[in-house]
Amino acid sequence: MDTADVNGYERNYRRLVPGLKGRDFGECAPRLGLKAVPGGVEASYLGRAYRVTEEGVAPLDGGGSDPNCRSLVLHYVLSDGTGEPSGEFLGLHQLPGVLRGRRSPGEDFLKAPIEQAFGEGGSGLFARAALSLGGEALGDHPSGGKLWLFKVFPKVHAQVIFSEADDEFPAEARVLVDAHSTEYLGFECLAIMVSTLAEALARAARP
Repeated sequence: MDTADVNGYERNYRRLVPGLKGRDFGECAPRLGLKAVPGGVEASYLGRAYRVTEEGVAPLDGGGSDPNCRSLVLHYVLSDGTGEPSGEFLGLHQLPGVLRGRRSPGEDFLKAPIEQAFGEGGSGLFARAALSLGGEALGDHPSGGKLWLFKVFPKVHAQVIFSEADDEFPAEARVLVDAHSTEYLGFECLAIMVSTLAEALARAARP
């Protein structure tokens, strides 16, 4: 395919691929919690398995894929991060390295697909969608709503708090990210991760 025929997200992905040249996959696989395979590693992202080699990122099922998802897998494989998730979950604007108290202008937009997709279906529909993506139900959240854990990558976790609509309030979602995630992915990557998670949940809700 000619470069002129691909969108900006695909071009961004292709610009990242050369960074895989010379990557020590044998070193990064155990550190990142990935499966080592000949010439690369395998990683799962939102319920789909990918193989990463020096040639790039490709889904194991051979189908088409979102370039944003491939870029996130690539960024994770290239990460030099160490350590385990902290268990402390924060909003994007609260993460280390981000000016606290300053709300990310796109944060409401990022979670909007969840609120729109599950406004009528409620917690039951959300549960089915979350389980299809590997989500783990953690019960009721102290502030209200149901709490779900998503191990997006082995060392990068997210939580979604979903409150279904009632007679007074519309459905509401909050997406939080483990505070240690910034050791593995930059803020922009984490924002894209939140966006792709929200969109994947919305797609899973469709018949």
